[in-house]
Amino acid sequence: MEDSIDVIGRGEPFHLNVSDVHVWQTSLRPDGSRLSRLRALLSSEERARAQRFAVEDGRLRFIAAHGTLRTIVSRYVRERPATLTFITGRHGKPALAGPRGSVAAVRFNLTHSHEIALIAIARSREVGVDIERIRDDVESLQLAERFFSRSEFERLRHLPADQAHRLFFSLWTSREAYLKAIGIGLSLGLDRCEVLPDPEQLVARVRCSGWSEPHEDCLIRTLPLGPEYVGAVAAEGEDWRVIYRQWPEEG
Repeated sequence: MEDSIDVIGRGEPFHLNVSDVHVWQTSLRPDGSRLSRLRALLSSEERARAQRFAVEDGRLRFIAAHGTLRTIVSRYVRERPATLTFITGRHGKPALAGPRGSVAAVRFNLTHSHEIALIAIARSREVGVDIERIRDDVESLQLAERFFSRSEFERLRHLPADQAHRLFFSLWTSREAYLKAIGIGLSLGLDRCEVLPDPEQLVARVRCSGWSEPHEDCLIRTLPLGPEYVGAVAAEGEDWRVIYRQWPEEG
């Protein structure tokens, strides 16, 4: 049984420079045999969480996302996927348990939307990632007026509708990636943050009000996800680049 459980996690270890942030994209629709192997990697607590989903589709996506997370992280820390132990911070951000070597240095974050998951991996710097599928049923201007800064709302209001709708999702994912990177999630409040993009809109910062630790050294980079999705990754410092990868790897 051990061999069948661990076969998904086998392969050469992944090398991660301190100046790189790896972002893995994976489908949440693996075939049945692969899904069974991913489920076998989960902890008892994760399996219990999966069972609490009322809708089967949500349960299957949870299994695929968290089983793949274990598989990928295991290749960086050179441990078996099923033996990894995750802990959560005060605001629910997950981390690897264990003070030793590569385990202590690796940071990660998981996000998913519809049929795609992203997993961001960094070394010795906090990281957050977020993805959203662009949906027509979202009242983007109404939400922006409620949750975004006045300048962001005015910027959206003066754009053509299709451009404004896509930019809304980009600003939203940038916020969430930032808040996940600094480990406080949405407890700070989206309406207390403002995304400040550079003229090229490839990188951005976030300015927060009413909080004593603004983490101004956290940079955000947008991700190339095609026409249906938008996403962003945030990490501490400025001296890092994104390496975008697909899972499973070819071959």
